Amino acid sequence: MLDLLNFVALSGVFNVLFFWYASTKMKSKADPVKTLVVSFVFSIPLSFLLIGVYTTMLIYAAKTGANEDAMWEYMEQEELQ
Repeated sequence: MLDLLNFVALSGVFNVLFFWYASTKMKSKADPVKTLVVSFVFSIPLSFLLIGVYTTMLIYAAKTGANEDAMWEYMEQEELQ
């Protein structure tokens, strides 16, 4: 769970920094504060999506009696098919 939270935080920080950098490269200079707000708005749905997938996976694992590692392995096998 901690790995997922770290990933969400890292992706949010990257998103904020990317939008801020992109705003400095535009011909018409955007307001950095507005750009920061827009980047946070884009980061929120990504965070909820990642948390939702992980939570669903853990609930399914609890119902079937599998552990977290077994669920990751199952998801990787499904992805390869």
